[in-house]
Amino acid sequence: MNGFPVYALLTGIAATLIGLGLQFLGRMLFARHKRDDSKELAGVVGLRVSAIFGIAVGLIFASSAAHLMEAKRNLQEEARLIGTLKFLAAEAPELQNRGQIQQNLVEFATRSVKELSEPTGPSEARRATSHLLLETCRAMALDDKDDAQIRWTKAEFQRSCSKLIDLRGTKIIGSREQLVTPPFWVFFVVCFCFLAFLFGVFEPRPLNIVFACLFYFATGVTGVIIFASSDPYREPGQISTAPLQMLLPEKAPPQPTEVPANAN
Repeated sequence: MNGFPVYALLTGIAATLIGLGLQFLGRMLFARHKRDDSKELAGVVGLRVSAIFGIAVGLIFASSAAHLMEAKRNLQEEARLIGTLKFLAAEAPELQNRGQIQQNLVEFATRSVKELSEPTGPSEARRATSHLLLETCRAMALDDKDDAQIRWTKAEFQRSCSKLIDLRGTKIIGSREQLVTPPFWVFFVVCFCFLAFLFGVFEPRPLNIVFACLFYFATGVTGVIIFASSDPYREPGQISTAPLQMLLPEKAPPQPTEVPANAN
């Protein structure tokens, strides 16, 4: 969400311009009727429509914000579980396949970061990534020949693996479609246009124009926040992969090339 503030600002400005245009059209239409009757009708209808519009937008806004926070918590939990698995493998030198397990965990974290960085979300190559996780968990299956210390390590490893598999399933399901469906956006646009058109009944005084612009701008910004929060796996509301990137090994800085003394 690095460029989200600019995205929200441009959307708010666009909504303001569209709202002023619709208000001007409404002004042209209401100018043909009596002002008192038009204002009374606009006040009654506008109050009811704005109340329904505000309640609906408030509920969807809260739901999309909760959806975004849940996706962030799931990502943090995924990073925590991968870190736990890496710690268990690193602190068990008696395991025969410890090196392969550590390599698989790094590969899994790398693929998870790549999935979230793709525009399509964690849908591309998800089967191969899920298969890698399952193979890593199966490699730590309990064996009758294991001693007590190894059995405890494998049991803890399997417990974290089960939680990680559940989180991965939740992420894949949540990335398939947005939380907010198109019918809401139809309702959102219709109500916005209707209220902007209805504002044309009022006199174009500076104070009325200022309050109308604030309403248009706030509505546009609220709409783009709902749109971004409803899909945390894609832009513009894509969640940060920083918790997973902390698990990846740091790349070694490039070594400076030595220039031969007789190069000149």
